[in-house]
Formats: sequence, structure tokens, C-alpha cells
Amino acid sequence: MRFKPSLVLSLGLVSCSLLTNVARATPITGQANIAGNVTVTLTSINFNPSFVNTTGAMETGAFAGLTGGTIMSLTGGPVTGATNVPGFTTFTTGVATPVVFDLTMISPGSGTLAGCGSAAVGSLCTPTGSPFTLLQLTSSTVVATLQLNGEAYTGSAATGTSPTTAVFSTQLVVPGTIPAVLQALQAGGVSGITYSATFAANNSTNPVPEPASMLLLGMGLVGAGLVARRKVNGN
Repeated sequence: MRFKPSLVLSLGLVSCSLLTNVARATPITGQANIAGNVTVTLTSINFNPSFVNTTGAMETGAFAGLTGGTIMSLTGGPVTGATNVPGFTTFTTGVATPVVFDLTMISPGSGTLAGCGSAAVGSLCTPTGSPFTLLQLTSSTVVATLQLNGEAYTGSAATGTSPTTAVFSTQLVVPGTIPAVLQALQAGGVSGITYSATFAANNSTNPVPEPASMLLLGMGLVGAGLVARRKVNGN
């Protein structure tokens, strides 16, 4: 399973005088709990673009009042690692609308290739280059997890961002075993999957202003900002 958003680069050059004011950081704190549907193939994670908050789960901080939002799909290959997908997830909230999550890292799965051939309870599988960890939870239930890392903010990223981790989880009752799930992926994909996910903004780390917003003090020094952006297609 391999995924890599298509790449679009944009270059910005900003000149700052001594009297220019640096953009003030806007901290994002708290937690969002969401639920939705996704189809997974060997080369894509196709999220239904709309999601809702998880019934009974309490949103906190900047995510308080969450009603739902939208999420992009990931297509192409390969694989895991650093990326840059602005606006990957947008949250509609009752406090600050919207809260935006920019994807910066797709973490590799934590299973083993050897575990992919086993249906024994407790087996952990991660195919080569995959971001997924497949756990054989019971004899008929496979749990798939996916971790994404990025930055959350309100308004513009230039006002400051906060490190945020997203963990997705789903239970694949059918086909029911790790080898069967992998076989279904080889045959074209697994559709109709429901997922839940938790986005947690790091409360202990100060938000980091974008380089383009940097103020350089001194003898008429000039600041320059460079932003590399990757963009994926939404559903």
C-alpha cells in the first residue's frame, strides 16, 4: 500500500523592514473526535469528504462545538514520511470556524511483513512501505490503524500553528483476517469501511510562526520566506 500526494510548489518572497510587525501566533489546543467512511486500495485512501463528530465524545479547546467537517483523499505512490498538504482536514466548530489541519507527516505502520501472512490473534502486519498497522484482534476482526501528523490553526497558517497528531482506527469485520484483507486489497480495494479518528493538538508546545512571517531585527535586514506545498485531490 503506497500513498503520496501530488506535488505543487509555490514560492513566496517577503521583504521585511525594521518596523514590520511579526505575525502573532494563534495557539490551537484541545481534541477532536470524528467518524466517517473510507475506501482503501493499494494506491489510495479515499475518504468520504464529509465527517461528523463522534457521538458522545467531548471536543475540547479550539475544537469545542465541533459538528463536522471535510477531509481530503490521498492518492498515488509511494509511500510514507514527510509531506505537505495544506487544508487536509477542516473542522466546523462552534468556537473558531474553521479549524484547519495541514498534513506534514504520514507515519509508517508499526507491524511486520511477516505478520501479514498470519491470521493468528495478536498478529501485527505492515506491508512494505505502508502507513497501516493491521492487528488480528479476534479470529474474525481485524483492526487497522493509521497515524498522521501535522499542524492545526485558525484563520491563516501565517498567524501560527500548533503540532497536532491524528490517529485513525477502523474494525474490518469482513473479510475478517489479515490475509483476507490483503487479498481484497489486491483484488481492487476494501470499501464501505467506517472509521473513527482523534485529532489532538499539542498543549505543551508553543505554536510556530511561518517563516514568511519572520521579523529580522538589525541594520535594515531583509527576511525571506519559502513555502513548499503539496496538494491532493478531494472527493
